[in-house]
Amino acid sequence: MEKITIKKDSRVLFLGDSITDVKFNFKKMSSIKGRNVYALQLKKRLKKYSPDIDVEIRGIASNRTYHVYDRLTEDCISLKPDVIIMLIGVNDAWENYVPDRYPPLVRPMEPHIREIYRRIRTELPDTQVLYLMPFMIDSVEEKLPFHKILDEFRAELKEIALENNAAVLDLQQVFYDAQKTIEPKKLAIDGIHPTNLGHKVMVDAIENLIEFA
Repeated sequence: MEKITIKKDSRVLFLGDSITDVKFNFKKMSSIKGRNVYALQLKKRLKKYSPDIDVEIRGIASNRTYHVYDRLTEDCISLKPDVIIMLIGVNDAWENYVPDRYPPLVRPMEPHIREIYRRIRTELPDTQVLYLMPFMIDSVEEKLPFHKILDEFRAELKEIALENNAAVLDLQQVFYDAQKTIEPKKLAIDGIHPTNLGHKVMVDAIENLIEFA
C-alpha cells in the first residue's frame, strides 16, 4: 500500500466532514463520546516527531463532497499543504440512502470529487493526498442495510482516488478487523461517528501509512 512522507517542517491538512470536525465532536461529546478526534490525536503524534510540523484541521459537520469543493480555495488551496488527509463521502451516500429526509439531490458526488482532485493536482502539484475511505461501524442494527449503498460509493471513491495518484486507506476494513476483538458500540455509538477509541483505531491505521523523513 502506498505511503505518504511527512518531513519535519511539513504542513498537514485534515479535510472532511463531521468526523473531522473538532467543534462538532466537542459539542456531541455526551452522545457520541468522540471528543478526541483522529486529527487531534494524530496531531499530537506528529508534534512529537517534530514541533515544526504545522497541522490544519478543516472539518465541517454534514459536508458532502460538493461542500468541500465549494470551500476548497479557502480551506485547502490557499493553505498550500504538503500533505492532505481527506475523509469525505459518507454524507453523499447517506443522502441517497434516506432521500425522504433530504431535498432532491441536485449536486452529485462524482463530478465534485473529480474536480477536487483536479484542482489539487494542478494547483498543488507537489502535495501528497491520503484519502480515507468512508465507513460504518456495526453498532446500530437498523443501519446495517446502509452498507450496500455505502459500498457502492466507496468503490467509486476509491477508483477516483487511485486515478489521481492518492494513497488510499480502507477504513471499513480497518474497522471490520477492529470489531473482531472490540465491541462495535465501543468504537461508535451511533455507527457513524467514532468514539475516542474509534478515533484511535483510525490514527493507528493512518500512522502505518506515514513515513517520516
